[in-house]
Amino acid sequence: MNPDTRLTQEQLELICSRHNIPYRSHNRIDSGFSHEVHRLNDDLVIKLFNTDSSRHFDAEAAMLASGADFPKPRLIASNNPTEEIDRAYVIMTYVDGTSLGSKWHLATDLQRENLVKEISHALRTINQINPSEIALEAEDSWEASVLKGGKERVARLRNKNIIDEPTAEKAMETLTRSSTALANSKLYSVYWDIHFDNFIVNDDFELQAFIDLENVELTSLDYPLFVIQKQTDEPEKYLREEDEKYADKKDYARLKDWYKQYYPEMFAFDDLDTRLKVYQLLDTLHLLADWSHVKGLHTKLHELIA
Repeated sequence: MNPDTRLTQEQLELICSRHNIPYRSHNRIDSGFSHEVHRLNDDLVIKLFNTDSSRHFDAEAAMLASGADFPKPRLIASNNPTEEIDRAYVIMTYVDGTSLGSKWHLATDLQRENLVKEISHALRTINQINPSEIALEAEDSWEASVLKGGKERVARLRNKNIIDEPTAEKAMETLTRSSTALANSKLYSVYWDIHFDNFIVNDDFELQAFIDLENVELTSLDYPLFVIQKQTDEPEKYLREEDEKYADKKDYARLKDWYKQYYPEMFAFDDLDTRLKVYQLLDTLHLLADWSHVKGLHTKLHELIA
């Protein structure tokens, strides 16, 4: 969900002054972001993080500043909350281009395959980053971390009366039983939010940048599979409202095969179907907290815990 515009011009001019950036203009970017984002002076972008997103701020600032060799904006400045600006922010270079989500339907299969190949190479590069270099630290095993996150999401939904007690119990039974398939998973720096609105391409369908790098986390390599599966099954879920009319499942039919060809590490797990089901359940529980009015999410939840 896109937050309301809260940044004032006075605050923005103060930010620019703090970082020796001459202020000329700014305009809000309204699509594709869960945080408040503005284009600044045509060649920069400022992204402000919600007050409960310190982990995301740390990850994005570190990723933008890292020397990892994959296409991304360049970090210009970052800052924690202050009395004048009550949210952390990053300022990065603006990358010219268009989101891949809005152009995927126009690409040929060869162009699509080449893009998945480029994306896979970049994902592998991110996997090789030492987690300590980008403020990532594991407190639990992957199995324990997923189970803990699932419990918290179930409790939140129950407390808000979004799900009833029998549903909560079945969800917990499914999580507890199925999460054993995640045991002994090695953890890596993983960019998991790999839907196409997070990739910028040019008019020739060449990859220009990964964006929303706040979603680099310490996870198992197969975790992004739930995003790929949802893109394949329900491509409209990851498209902006104005682009939903282009969501045709046939355009995504070979997506999983291309990832399997160019990023086989993501598929090299036993009980992969069970693991994917756990990730889909986590995602559904997460979405229900803000989208409880969507009947399809309740249907999906009951399918996953049946």
